[in-house]
Amino acid sequence: MADTITSNLPICTGYLDKTLEIFSLHQHPFILVSTLALRWDGVGCFPQEEIDVLVRSTDVGVIVEDLAASGGWELCDNYVTRQLIPDVTMINSTSIQDIWLKTRIEDPCFRYLRLWPDTLYNLSVDCAKIEVPDLQAKDSLLLEEEYYRDPHQRFGPARASSYPDRILPCLQIRAKFSRPDIPIFIPTIEAHLNALLTQLRLEKETKLRNGNFPGRHITLFIRYLYLDWTPARDWILDTKVLTRNRELMRSKIDRYQRGRGVIRRDAELGEWVYGKLPWELGIKNAPTNGECNLTM
Repeated sequence: MADTITSNLPICTGYLDKTLEIFSLHQHPFILVSTLALRWDGVGCFPQEEIDVLVRSTDVGVIVEDLAASGGWELCDNYVTRQLIPDVTMINSTSIQDIWLKTRIEDPCFRYLRLWPDTLYNLSVDCAKIEVPDLQAKDSLLLEEEYYRDPHQRFGPARASSYPDRILPCLQIRAKFSRPDIPIFIPTIEAHLNALLTQLRLEKETKLRNGNFPGRHITLFIRYLYLDWTPARDWILDTKVLTRNRELMRSKIDRYQRGRGVIRRDAELGEWVYGKLPWELGIKNAPTNGECNLTM
């Protein structure tokens, strides 16, 4: 049950209520980016210790001031820089500063809030976006179902409409409680993917990292949305990827190698088979779930 208390998780229901109020006070949408956003896109990835939020560059200063004054957050350095062997992919070496704040909650779900200026993330706050029910999905689920491309339903990301009981996490770790009226957004896949492609292109041109490992996130999109399947590849290149990013995306897809060493269910044969790519599986009149992509 979604509202069951789980003893091995912190109890911090509504831990983002005050933060959401501050964004709302400044008439600024609360937009998740990076890993937490990808989980609502059907991508099987896990967040680390931070909440990544897109912020309009002109509003960063006043929002940070109010977050610190609220008593819930304090300014800090990127925690990765304090690691014995830092993950350099998370360190921003550009001239545009990202802002890190550390929570003052004793037993938090997330320890850090990372604010991404729109000029650093290469994504406008006014981008196309989708409202999500909470900060994190219980499982990685796809909201934009047009990205489920196989008409025979042999393979594809788990769709939210098919797993309504896997959408919200248990009550004790839900970010919103007293302020359910303030929305949380994610960029559309199209907007997010093009921002990541722009980040990667600039990284290659300048040799400077922005701390978001865009290449890794693009690869995750390819893997979990099955963009290496030729019909899906052609569709996304023709309809979703901006002209300036098309060659880079084509190159990323064509270099991706999906493993064949996986056992998958073949609906036509009625048995599990080894060594076939998902789109090489047989087609049966009745739809099948094929390979399950739920992440626990």
